[in-house]
Amino acid sequence: MSSSEPDSAANTTSSEAGSASAMTSSSVVRLSRSKQTWTGAGSAAGFVLRYLPPMKRLLVDVLGNEKDAERALAILISHLVKAGYSGHDQGRLRDFLILGLRSAAKARATEMETQAKQESSSNAEIQLNLEIAKTESKHWLRYWRDGLMDRTWRALERVQHADRIRLVRAGHEPVSDTSESVNEPNQDLVHDVLRIVTDHSGESSEVIAGRVAELAERQVTAEEVKRQLPLARALFAQLLADEIMLTLENADAAAIQDEIQRLGLKKAFAGLRVKS
Repeated sequence: MSSSEPDSAANTTSSEAGSASAMTSSSVVRLSRSKQTWTGAGSAAGFVLRYLPPMKRLLVDVLGNEKDAERALAILISHLVKAGYSGHDQGRLRDFLILGLRSAAKARATEMETQAKQESSSNAEIQLNLEIAKTESKHWLRYWRDGLMDRTWRALERVQHADRIRLVRAGHEPVSDTSESVNEPNQDLVHDVLRIVTDHSGESSEVIAGRVAELAERQVTAEEVKRQLPLARALFAQLLADEIMLTLENADAAAIQDEIQRLGLKKAFAGLRVKS
C-alpha cells in the first residue's frame, strides 16, 4: 500500500465541497480521544512490531543490506521481549526506537566482526551509517511518517470492510442512502474512493466512480463518490490522529498537533475542524 497522503483539495467540484460542509458530524477530528499510549502497552515487543516497516528501512540504510537489517531487528525485538522498555518508556516512541535501532545495528556489526575474525583471522571493521540514525534525521522522520500513513490507510480499509459486512448482514444493497432519516452514512467505499482520488487527482467524479467500481466489483455512481469522499477524508484524518496519539507519552492535543507539524502531516487535516 502506498504511503501517499490524501490530497486535501483533490480538485473536487463545488458540489463535493458542499457535501463536505453538509456532513458536520463527520468533519470534526478529535485529538487525544483516549488515554492509551505506547508507554502503557502490556507487551513492549508486541507493540513495537506495529512499526517494523520504518524500522527496517532505516536499518537497511545503516547496515547496507536487508539481511543484516533483519538480524538487527531480531536483536532488538529479542531485547524487548526480555527487558521490555527497561524504564525508558518516556517521550515519543520514535525517539525511543531510534536509540534501540542504533544499539541493534552496533550489536549486529559486532557479530559480523567477530564472525569475520573467526573465519579469516582478520580484524575487519564494519562501517555503519549512523549519521542517519538520529531522532530528527530526515531519513528517520520520512520513514516514520510513511509508516504512520500506511497504518492509517490499512485502518481505513478495515472500516470500509466492516461496513460492507454490516450492509450484507442487514440485507441491504451497498448503495449510499440519501434520505435524511439515515443516522449514519454508509462507509462501504471510503477507502477505495479516497485511494483513487489521491492517486488520480484532477479526474472527474464520473471517472473516479468508474475506477472505484472496478475495485468494489459493483456499480458505483458519481453521486456516491461525492457523498463518501468528505467522509473518507474526515475518517482518514481521525484515524491518523489516533495513530499519532499512540506514539506519544503525554498525548494531549498540543502534543499531537506538534507531532503533526514535525512530521509534515498538516495536509491530511486541511479543511477539517480539529478539536481537542
